[in-house]
Amino acid sequence: MIAGVTNPIFVGGQALSLGRPAPRHFLTLMPAELRQVGKEQSGRHELAEAIASARNPLTARVMVNRVWHYVFSRGLVSTTDNFGRYGEQPTNQELLDFLAARFIEDGWSIKKLIRLMVTSETFKQSSEPGRGAEEADPQNLKWGHYPVRRLEAESVRDNILAVSGRLDSSLYGPSIEPHRGEPKEYRRLFQGPLDGNGRRSIYLKITRMEGPRFLELFDLPPPLQTRGNRDITNVPSQSLALLNDPFVLDQARVWAERLVARTDDAVDARLNSMFLRAFGRPPSSEELDRWRSLAIRLAAQHRVDAPDLLASVTVWQDVAHTFFNTKEFLYLK
Repeated sequence: MIAGVTNPIFVGGQALSLGRPAPRHFLTLMPAELRQVGKEQSGRHELAEAIASARNPLTARVMVNRVWHYVFSRGLVSTTDNFGRYGEQPTNQELLDFLAARFIEDGWSIKKLIRLMVTSETFKQSSEPGRGAEEADPQNLKWGHYPVRRLEAESVRDNILAVSGRLDSSLYGPSIEPHRGEPKEYRRLFQGPLDGNGRRSIYLKITRMEGPRFLELFDLPPPLQTRGNRDITNVPSQSLALLNDPFVLDQARVWAERLVARTDDAVDARLNSMFLRAFGRPPSSEELDRWRSLAIRLAAQHRVDAPDLLASVTVWQDVAHTFFNTKEFLYLK
């Protein structure tokens, strides 16, 4: 084990201008009983033990709040990066403390924490507020209903791949260069496949120079910033990307080719399967009528005769593309 070293202060930040020695010590904001540093060690091990100590519930509260934020789109403390003096107060202090205590009791298991949250009655609630709920709690701070939220950038892309049938769910392996409009090899911005070889977005290579453009449009944070809360925007460039981006068009074609390869379909049966795949539910009779009419109009537009409708990749690519552009596809309820 390397012994700790006491270093002098660099006056004015100059390495050659040495001031008085600065004794090693813990962060002074830590409780006194957690600020014990051995004389022969650097103090890093003690700091790690103190941060992850059951006697220091702040760490558990911060982690629990971060997981709650990802599950419910807003933390019990809305300022997930700031539990200090200038941060927001918890909307439910008792719940935050209960979850933190349970987190510690369960051995700091994030998997058990997520299971507890997603099997709760709060998570199972409808996104429709009850009678009088919007007047009594307009910001839904008491979690009277599940908040509607847009999928994160990576989930939008992965969802498109999953629905089209192109998603590669295998784990591990090297990262994939993103598809670029203008690759610049001299800046090591190399060109990757349009669909990223079907790999999940977590495997797309992120560089400081230029991230995956499609993900950035849907508020992927810049790689040089630490962000607990992502921006959630709704801007025209996102709609234009869903209409015109080559990746979206390509995946609509992939989905259409898989549909056309099914020879035992009828129009209604195919639309029903598309609803189940894209939305996880069957269509209502009214929705089925509208989408059937859409398929027939698209066939007429592309000059496809009725007997050839089920075999037309062009028509079903447009139908699949329409699914990708619905609010239900992009928002979690």
